[in-house]
Parts: sequence; structure tokens; C-alpha cells
Amino acid sequence: MSQTKAPKPIFLPHGPKAVLLLHAYSGSPNDVRMLSRALEKLDYTVYAPMYAGHGTSDPLDILNQGPEIWWEETQQAAAFLREKGYEQIAVFGLSMGGVFATRLLTEQETGIIGGGFFCSPISPVKTTVVESFLLYAKQVLEQSEAAEVEERVASYRSLVQEQLDQIQEQAGLAYQKLLDLQQPYFMAQAAKDRMIDPAGVFMTAERLKNTRFQLNWYPKSGHVITVGPERRQLEQDVADFLASLDWRE
Repeated sequence: MSQTKAPKPIFLPHGPKAVLLLHAYSGSPNDVRMLSRALEKLDYTVYAPMYAGHGTSDPLDILNQGPEIWWEETQQAAAFLREKGYEQIAVFGLSMGGVFATRLLTEQETGIIGGGFFCSPISPVKTTVVESFLLYAKQVLEQSEAAEVEERVASYRSLVQEQLDQIQEQAGLAYQKLLDLQQPYFMAQAAKDRMIDPAGVFMTAERLKNTRFQLNWYPKSGHVITVGPERRQLEQDVADFLASLDWRE
């Protein structure tokens, strides 16, 4: 992570249709920057906030926050758009961001008219999130030339596991309410996802009894699908889904 150019939230005000994009655990708005630009060109207003503790050069900043705080920030992000005058909002998220996007949809919040996730563990699946976070932490600390990197990273393991358990609790809340979901729902899953079991997306689809949903499968992509080899296809698929929503003109 560059010390000179830290990630920042993205806000691109354009037309009256607003799209909220939520980044991944240990990620930043950079996860969805290219998608933001693609939607901006289609005259959508786009907001991609940054979750507390993220986007810094110290992994402990993330571990000192938590999913309850990030859920509150998700609700605050929707409120931010409403305060700006955007009455209709679609919400999507990558990985953990998709968990919170789904919660927002299932909570029947005012003005949330559709959305979904990209490579998110909504249904209970095996993940490699702990190992991936520790690798991320090691890379960040090595860049800052921190001493005793291995020992510090090892000390994070229990904290990461605890945080992952809390994220999975958030996913469980969303998963339980999927049966009641009414807004159109978008799911994107990468076949080469090594972070979460790709088959989980089909379990999630089985819960969607009462709404229109779209399941897109990307055979060449890995977990961070928004910057992967099929990102342009994803951008087109998201655009097509957004165009199908019941926006009030």
C-alpha cells in the first residue's frame, strides 16, 4: 500500500439515480474504483465510502474496529445519499461489502430499490479469509520495514478469527432474511475464487423465493472480481441490472 497516496472515499455526483458501492474486508474504495468510473459514465451518482480502520498502513487499525461499526457505517452511507437528495439507491458490495449490501436490502430501508453482491459469503461456506488477511498484514508491514514482522503477524491470528466470526454473524442475519427479500437481487461469483467457496452462491440463490434475481458466473476471475480479467463484463452486467430496476423518472 502506497504511503504517499492513501485510498479515499469516492463520491461522483451525476444523475438522480444513486449507486452505493461497498468495499471488501481489508480493502478500500479502490476495490470498486473502476466500476465507479464505468457507472459514472452512464450518468449514475456513485458513492463508495471507506470503512473505519481501512486504507491505512497498519493492519491493527482494521482489527481495532469491527463489523458492528461497519454495519452502522453502511447505514450512514445510505443516509448520506438520501441527505444529498437521492431518493432511490441501488447497493452492491464486494465480499464483506456484499454482506452489508445484502443486509441493507433485507432491512427494507427507505429508497433501497435493488442491488446485490460480488463474491460474498452470504450462505455459510468455507473461506480462507484469515490466511488472506495475515498475508495482507505481512505485505503491509514489510513495506513499512517493521521489525519482527512474522511475530506481529502471528499475533493477529486470533483477532482476525474473532472478527471473521463477527462478519459471518452479519452474513447470517442477511441470509436468514433472504426469504423475505423483495427487491431485485444481483449475484456475481468468480469460478476461481480462492477466498470463499464459489458453490455458496447457489445456496444463496435457493433462498431467493420471492424476488427476481440474477446470478452471473465468471469462469476466469478470482475473488477480487472488480479488478479481474472479466471486470468489463461485470461492469456491463451491473449496468444491465441497474437499467432493469424500477427507477422513478
